[in-house]
Amino acid sequence: MVSLHLVDSTDVDLIAALRGENLPEPGAGRYFSADHYGAVIGYVGLEGERRDLLLRSLVVLADQKARGLGSRVLAAAETTAGDLGAARLHLLTTTAERFFTGRGFVAADRESAPPAIRQTREFADLCPASAVYLTKDL
Repeated sequence: MVSLHLVDSTDVDLIAALRGENLPEPGAGRYFSADHYGAVIGYVGLEGERRDLLLRSLVVLADQKARGLGSRVLAAAETTAGDLGAARLHLLTTTAERFFTGRGFVAADRESAPPAIRQTREFADLCPASAVYLTKDL
C-alpha cells in the first residue's frame, strides 16, 4: 500500500526527484511524499481548490521504477484528491500520456479546462503547447 504524506515544497529530496525527471520545480499546491512500507518511493503534487485539481509532477524514484508503483502513487493521489473535495483531476504531460490514459484519463482540448486550471502557472507558462491535456472524473 502507498500512503501520501504532506511535504514542504522546498524539500530538497522532492526538488531533486523532480529535477531528475526534468519536471518543473514545485510551485503552488500541495506536495506529498509517496511512502511504501516506510520508504519514500516518489512524489506527487495537487494544485487548486474545490472540484478541479491539477495533478502535478507524479514521479517514482529511479531505483523504484518498473515495479508498478506509479499506479499505486496515482491511486493514492486520486484518493487524496477526493478527500480534498475534488470531482475531477487535470494534468499536462509531454512524456506519460500512455501511462495516464491506461489508468482512466482521457484527452481533452486545453481550451475546455476550467478557468482555475488554465490560470495555474504550470498550465499557463511551464508546460509547452505540445503537452497533452488529460482529465479524469473521480
